[in-house]
Amino acid sequence: MPKARLGVALLVPPPLDAEIDGLRRAVGDPALGRIPAHLTLVPPVNVREVKEAVAVLRRAAAPARPIRLELGPPATFLPDNPVLYLSVHGELDDLQALRDRVFKPPLERTLTWPFVPHVTLADDTTPERIHAALTALADYRAEATFNAVTLLQEGPGRVWTPLADVPLT
Repeated sequence: MPKARLGVALLVPPPLDAEIDGLRRAVGDPALGRIPAHLTLVPPVNVREVKEAVAVLRRAAAPARPIRLELGPPATFLPDNPVLYLSVHGELDDLQALRDRVFKPPLERTLTWPFVPHVTLADDTTPERIHAALTALADYRAEATFNAVTLLQEGPGRVWTPLADVPLT
């Protein structure tokens, strides 16, 4: 049986998703159009049983409630990783608890980097572009309420599409 490449995220709700995609376009995010604006809970992992992955999300979401977060200001993982992102503040204990509940087999994997809640604006970009964006977007802040956790699957062209949305109830 072939494996599916899956990830788990909180998708930024509309209309804020369009605003963040505008920021992503402005800073030259190469993933724009391939993956929606999101906060990653489980980075890409190869899974044989998609049904079991959905079951993990259902179990993880059952005790949860919608999570209110503030996005911004922008920050970076430089010098270790050339990523520009929106920092995340607010109900971080609830977010961490949800992340811990979804980070279970078959979705659990070895991590390259520790979990830092963030919304990526540009991945693998130049330090010059990152520093310019940090200055230009220094005052950016937005609030969002996340009502569902989403299982995404990578398809042809490295395009990520939602497979399942599980409400946080």
